[in-house]
Amino acid sequence: MREKNYAVLGLGRYGMKVADTVALTGATVLVADSDIEKIDSVADRFTSAVSLDMSKADALEDIGLENIDVAIIDLASDLRASVICTMVTKECGVDHIIATAAGVRESEILKKVGADEVVIPEDESALRMAKTLISEDFLEYTDIGDGLCIVKVTAKKEWGNKSIENLQLHKKNGITVVAVTGPEGLTADYTADWIIQPGTAVVLAMRRDALYQFV
Repeated sequence: MREKNYAVLGLGRYGMKVADTVALTGATVLVADSDIEKIDSVADRFTSAVSLDMSKADALEDIGLENIDVAIIDLASDLRASVICTMVTKECGVDHIIATAAGVRESEILKKVGADEVVIPEDESALRMAKTLISEDFLEYTDIGDGLCIVKVTAKKEWGNKSIENLQLHKKNGITVVAVTGPEGLTADYTADWIIQPGTAVVLAMRRDALYQFV
């Protein structure tokens, strides 16, 4: 399956969090913002970074949105710019558009002009959204600080018929199995010879920079 390309239009707190988290996996990420100093300060973290007037449709049309699969528009403080960005990304053929909004009324407007999803930004929701965008295998995500996280994922197909000991997740990748799916649901009561079944849920503790392994 072809890897998705992402665009984050507007580097507010939410947009920056999503962009950083998705870029951590090695995905192609285009970021854009009207603040040239902000763009200059983060340019080396992303595939491409451009500064432009986010309320100008012609400027947006020139940054290659036709190559983008998922767009995140974080311009909640500027409804006019949010509407224009949403409309342009839709016209450019972007498959999935997520926009931030200041409230319910603004959310309704953005949906009417083409946003597939509208969120009211919060750090945790940004992180959860980023994991969902990166891979359908991500079921839940919790950031526990100091570069560490706990994720609930769907067990990889190649894990089938292998024991936790044989997988050597901790030895190879520093990943610790926290819980596995048993007959009655998730359980932390397992042994090293537990066989993980493909397609079942597994809870893991790891460093955030190990997330790319599940993309």
